[in-house]
Amino acid sequence: MACGARRDDAKEVERVPDGEIERLYRAFVETDPATAIRVVEQVRSSGVAQAELFDALYVPALAMLGDAWARREIDELSFTQAAVVAEQVSSFVMPPLARPDTGVSVVLGVMHRDHHSVMKNIIAGALKEAGYRVFDLGIDVRASDFLERVEETGARVVVAFAEMLATARAVAGVRDLLDAEGRSEVVLLVCGGPFAADPSLARSVGANGVISSAQGALDVLERVRRDLLEKEAG
Repeated sequence: MACGARRDDAKEVERVPDGEIERLYRAFVETDPATAIRVVEQVRSSGVAQAELFDALYVPALAMLGDAWARREIDELSFTQAAVVAEQVSSFVMPPLARPDTGVSVVLGVMHRDHHSVMKNIIAGALKEAGYRVFDLGIDVRASDFLERVEETGARVVVAFAEMLATARAVAGVRDLLDAEGRSEVVLLVCGGPFAADPSLARSVGANGVISSAQGALDVLERVRRDLLEKEAG
């Protein structure tokens, strides 16, 4: 998995009891959301604060899932089903919003015919925690859905996720629609294995940049936020 397992390598996180990260990973793979939630509750009861669950428990379990898929220890169907369970559990590990609202709205989603949601979930959680207004469209999102939500929310940033070459190329449809509807100023970012493997692919689909980790997303969005503020200030 291209995404880093930790959003801030220098950050100290609470220690999760031995074996609990693997238990959560197993619950994902065995499509057992009830057990996954119990693991989260038990880790919280052990003394790990709500603010630390995402970094200390959830992200490492997702990293194990991504690694297992990359090593072909689990197949595509199992990976997809496990990702659905992970998404169901995500609300139980999200930290309380402690950062002030950045005022920047971000629309994100996984491209149509693509169901790889792990990276999207990690980055969406990191952006929410950092104070961005995140509108998560989920998986299997058509280009027209991105445009519709941009028009509804006034979002200035779109992040399109794709883990297959065909769906990565389809991001060009998002840019085409944005341009056709007078939304050329919207910053289009892309994320996924095909973009990491071929740096020219992002340019060919009209993207403004590539993100490959949660920390990378935070860094890029901070630059975008500063640029928007400078433009508004004239």
